[in-house]
Amino acid sequence: FWGVAVAGFLDGLWYRWFGEFDWLRNRFDDVDVTSLNILRIGTGVICIVMWMMGGVIIAPELYSDAGFISWVHLLIAVTVLFRQTLFIAGLGLLTLYAYAVYVYGIFHLLDYVLMIGLGLFFIMSWPPIFPRFGKFRFPVLYFGVIFSFIWSAVEKIAFPFWFYPFLEEHSFLTMGMDRDFFIATAAFVEFTLFFLLLVSHNGVVLLAFLINLMVISGNLYFGKTDVIGHFPANFMLLVMMIKGPLPVNLWFFNQMPKPGLSFLKNVFVYLAVLGGMVGLYYGVHLLLYGV
Repeated sequence: FWGVAVAGFLDGLWYRWFGEFDWLRNRFDDVDVTSLNILRIGTGVICIVMWMMGGVIIAPELYSDAGFISWVHLLIAVTVLFRQTLFIAGLGLLTLYAYAVYVYGIFHLLDYVLMIGLGLFFIMSWPPIFPRFGKFRFPVLYFGVIFSFIWSAVEKIAFPFWFYPFLEEHSFLTMGMDRDFFIATAAFVEFTLFFLLLVSHNGVVLLAFLINLMVISGNLYFGKTDVIGHFPANFMLLVMMIKGPLPVNLWFFNQMPKPGLSFLKNVFVYLAVLGGMVGLYYGVHLLLYGV
């Protein structure tokens, strides 16, 4: 809670003293076009990699021997090259997600909602649809990334034993701490970082950079499978770093009785989001599995 409070206080102080942090955005002629190009290039690269691997649906841990999957990857990689075919690329991503749900179940696939956000982003960037729905594409993308990682954090709290084999294989990660304590701590750190991506102003840029750096650092140790699995998150976080805060971020940032009390606002919103996500997680599990 202290971390959330201090982060909110410093973010508010930063904004009041120095105003909008737009140094990165000013490096580009059109931030929206640059962001779209980053997403197109990143998606094309990851789809070519998965096409060459064969059998991977949307992440290395989601595997199927269905022959059509690789061809959908290739179709997406081709259609992201042209603005006029982005609708097909978006539908391709949503198709792969739907098939992964069919094979593995919706509960497991809630870890990958960021892929829905990416697919919808491309659909809303398609020229015939863009004039009416284009303004929603970045909020949808941000929501997908934030929801996926927050859901993953709650998963560590709800089912810590799922992560025991991983820690047995990489025991150095615990740094001598109790296994359950380490998992709970990692869960709250992950939840807090991505929660702050939702409620920050200028802090969005710094947080996106730091989180991306942490993910890349893990990739360097855990190898190419981890690189492939996290690559979509990497280029989406890069977009968040360049694009910066959205109206939804500013809405949360401005929900404060007084500027000096912004840190208290963050704590109350944090508790509400934490309680809501934990309740949603157990509620969905109870609805699907009855336990």
